[in-house]
Amino acid sequence: MIDLRNAKGFTLIELLLVVAIIGILAMVAIPSYQDSVMRGTRTVAQSALMDLANRQAQFHLNNRTYTDNLTNLGYDAGMVFDSGGDSAIAFNSSQSPVASGATDRVYIVKIDSADATSFSVSAVPQLGQAADAECATLSINQLGAQTVSGTAAASECW
Repeated sequence: MIDLRNAKGFTLIELLLVVAIIGILAMVAIPSYQDSVMRGTRTVAQSALMDLANRQAQFHLNNRTYTDNLTNLGYDAGMVFDSGGDSAIAFNSSQSPVASGATDRVYIVKIDSADATSFSVSAVPQLGQAADAECATLSINQLGAQTVSGTAAASECW
């Protein structure tokens, strides 16, 4: 006969307590991690918008007007597409241009408007990044004015 009073091991209560603690830690850690990844991915939009604004400035110096076509700014014509009437290009988290329907795209960067004296460009979050309600769409214009369409202040997103 086995003496259960001297048996080694965990009781069911102890096991349930450990599972509950792990569950609570996961409830705190996972959203925090996802938020951190989302903030990190915003650099794709920031970098792409700054590059596009610099290309617009150079184009304006050369042509005395801004352009509404990304191919005029040196972007690969095979990657540029029409997004609701705007010239656009998609980027993945490695800041590389990808096809408009790519499953790893995180932002679509597009020229919202351009004329002889002004331009406005924006980065629209895609797929998983679309859950970024804090900053949502990031934009910049010829004056360098940075805006966001989300709930946070532009200074928190840029």
